[in-house]
Amino acid sequence: MGRTVPELNTEHIREIFVYSYRLVYKVYENKILIVAVIHGKRLLENHRQFTKE
Repeated sequence: MGRTVPELNTEHIREIFVYSYRLVYKVYENKILIVAVIHGKRLLENHRQFTKE
């Protein structure tokens, strides 16, 4: 299991690094949902689904 995403600070959203990419996923009780594949040098704040409104 990957690490928690530092920018989001929640146990249910985690990430692993695959080459130069961050694979961000949400952990459910019986499944995992991939929510983003982002180049490692990009910040999550630049992506709409991760911005706080």
